Amino acid sequence: MDLDPDLLDISAVTFNSERWLAPFVQSLRQQAYPCRRIRLLFRDNGSTDQTVARLREIAANFSGEFAEIRIDEGSNVGFGQGHNANLANARAPWLLVTNVDLEFEASTLNTLVTTAQTDPPEVVAWECRQKPFEHPKHYNPVTGETAWCSSACILYRTDVLRQVGGYEPQIFLYGEDVELSYRLRDQGWRLRYTPTATVWHYAYAHAAEIKPAQFLGSTLANVLLRCRYGSRSEIVRGLLMYLGLFLLKPQIPSQRARLAKNGLKLLRLAPYFLRTRKKSSAHFPFRVWDYEMTRHGAFLEYTRHADSTASESLVSILVRTMAGRAGKLAEAIACIAAQTYQPIELVIVEDGSDTALPQVMQARQTGRFRAVQYRALPKVGRCLAGNAALEISTGELLCFLDDDDLLYADHAEVLVQALRERPQLGGAYALSYEVRTEVIQAEPWVYRDVEHNLRYRQPFSRALMWHHNYLPIQTVMFRRGLYETCGGFDPELENLEDWNLWVRYTLNHDFEMVDKVTSLYRVPARADAALARQHSLDDYYSKALAKHDALRTTLSPNQLLKMAEELARNLYFVTVPKAPLRDAVLSRPWLARLYFPARKAAGWLRRAARRIG
Repeated sequence: MDLDPDLLDISAVTFNSERWLAPFVQSLRQQAYPCRRIRLLFRDNGSTDQTVARLREIAANFSGEFAEIRIDEGSNVGFGQGHNANLANARAPWLLVTNVDLEFEASTLNTLVTTAQTDPPEVVAWECRQKPFEHPKHYNPVTGETAWCSSACILYRTDVLRQVGGYEPQIFLYGEDVELSYRLRDQGWRLRYTPTATVWHYAYAHAAEIKPAQFLGSTLANVLLRCRYGSRSEIVRGLLMYLGLFLLKPQIPSQRARLAKNGLKLLRLAPYFLRTRKKSSAHFPFRVWDYEMTRHGAFLEYTRHADSTASESLVSILVRTMAGRAGKLAEAIACIAAQTYQPIELVIVEDGSDTALPQVMQARQTGRFRAVQYRALPKVGRCLAGNAALEISTGELLCFLDDDDLLYADHAEVLVQALRERPQLGGAYALSYEVRTEVIQAEPWVYRDVEHNLRYRQPFSRALMWHHNYLPIQTVMFRRGLYETCGGFDPELENLEDWNLWVRYTLNHDFEMVDKVTSLYRVPARADAALARQHSLDDYYSKALAKHDALRTTLSPNQLLKMAEELARNLYFVTVPKAPLRDAVLSRPWLARLYFPARKAAGWLRRAARRIG
């Protein structure tokens, strides 16, 4: 069948979906993408409510606005087979597979189609970002490439989807999107996450909701996918994990009986999945009941703001670089350009050279930034380069990004939301992965990520911040007023300059932690290099402490006591307050008789020790 390049097919499968249809279609009608180029393909899987009647009303009312509204009915064949039926009727080069329990933002379809048209032909799938809860899986912050895509809302190349046979018909519900993603990658295709294309997906009644169908379908699918794409050990592990579910405390009604029923299905389907094993050597990850590494913070809720002007604070992202780091800088610029929050001002300061100028000019031409500032300096060091970036920035909100670190696409959006909701804060910070990185080649920049670790997850503590740094520099966004009041980096500190900055900025202002990973920073994979790096930081610790001696703040006695207690809780595994312990001893007569002689003897021993010393 010839495909019409002027059309976009949208495939939706319904099952008792009556309540979602009106807002779903209304959000499509409000798209910037022209409805006259959209074919709506509905497949109903045996609904028993008024879903079909509502679909017919939609067709009667809006058929003149769309290129076509097609409604097919049948028995409940599952999510994947329902979309396969729509795929058979597709006439456009692009097929958008979507749930109906979601609403599109106005620019979503334009963004998806434009991205698809400009991407290389080996990229065949583009997944939308979901709100209010973003899907938590990891993706490459530079390219958007991902190991698998959710089918809640995803754009495919129609011809490739037909070539691979669509969704696996033996998976009824949940896991079919992972299987299709792995099969596409097994045949050499690439997948992308497109965070600037957003849908509001109302999949959960509340955060971390456990849905029976999801629990049962995803656990069955995980073991079946291991049979097709996993190693022998991963297959065995999956079977043992499934048996282990019978020993756990039930999370859904009749859990063990329903698991037993699914277990019979597993025994029936496993041979088929083992016979149709993967053909390539591509890596297909399995992480317990999940697949790709999950990004901590799955149920951080994005909020909608009635006042659209509230999102207009300019954010300046400040990058320090130098000659010989063009590959690192290119990745840093790319992840900043991919930020879902706008407007962004990119500020680049180059220390000791002006080799970054071509990359700066290219960044200006992309149109992704409100402004691009650049300054080339003689060799002055990290601190003065950072101060130059602060000086030439114009944003109300500021954050740093070292050129070898990366931001996920929602980094700025998450922190702006936190600062918007709490205007009294001086700054906010999110979480970050420490990535052990094997450098294969410095320039051009070639590397391998060895391991991701969530090292710091520390709620804001002023006392602990004054004791040691727990904020990787790129995790923090702060208000410009802090820089104007407290200044920039101390030029005498070539290490721990960011800790000194945070200590000064928190003397009189609170920060707040946002419990989501939004960035990553690199450390050497080799143990000896990591140890040398740590020794360098340790050498500067006493220098930074000496700088802190000159700082002054005003605290009440009660505030001071609270900070001391907070520091003790954070630094020591066990702390026993003396007063309650003394009261407990004195309340028991037989211990009370020993208390004062023991205290007197301890005093005598201390005095004797001082005389000997």
